[in-house]
Amino acid sequence: MLNKICLIFFVCLLASVSFGAPAAGSKADLVNAMSAMTSHKVTKGNFKQIKTIKKLNREFVSTGTFAITNGEGILWNVEKPFASKLTISGDKMIQESANGKKTEMAAKDNAVFAEFSRTIQSVFSGKVDELESHFEVSFKKSGKSYVVDLVPREAAVRTVIASMVLEASAELDKVSLIDGEGNTTVYEFANHSH
Repeated sequence: MLNKICLIFFVCLLASVSFGAPAAGSKADLVNAMSAMTSHKVTKGNFKQIKTIKKLNREFVSTGTFAITNGEGILWNVEKPFASKLTISGDKMIQESANGKKTEMAAKDNAVFAEFSRTIQSVFSGKVDELESHFEVSFKKSGKSYVVDLVPREAAVRTVIASMVLEASAELDKVSLIDGEGNTTVYEFANHSH
């Protein structure tokens, strides 16, 4: 479930972008990129999640819609293959199955979730200094497109997300995650609206 939480927070980040030979970007470029990514009060769109489980040598695909409210939380609405909803805020997560059964987890009851929540909020804050306090950050720019590589500084967070890569142009287009067991999850975002 915590792994799902991690994935949800990355929903509004990126879509497939073709990059040339990217050059290392300056901190000012990173500040501008993060500001653009977090400038909207509400971002909505469609997502495609591709999860690859190493041990099973299998790929699982799900699709649906998302809504991110800056500073308040994320709604992840999975439509296929199985309907479910996940709502995440700074202090709790609520998962609802297709039959209406709800499961709630409070951040105060789970130290890993609480640390993860603080870390993810730094991604959506647009504040680069805060982001750098939670991640080792590498930034590359190619024209109007950019790639941000993030490695969590906290060991507890790295058990859930070993690293993530954000790819963006005008919007967050794609997020690639590697979990603590080496599994990958890729989120592709499309049809953004604000």
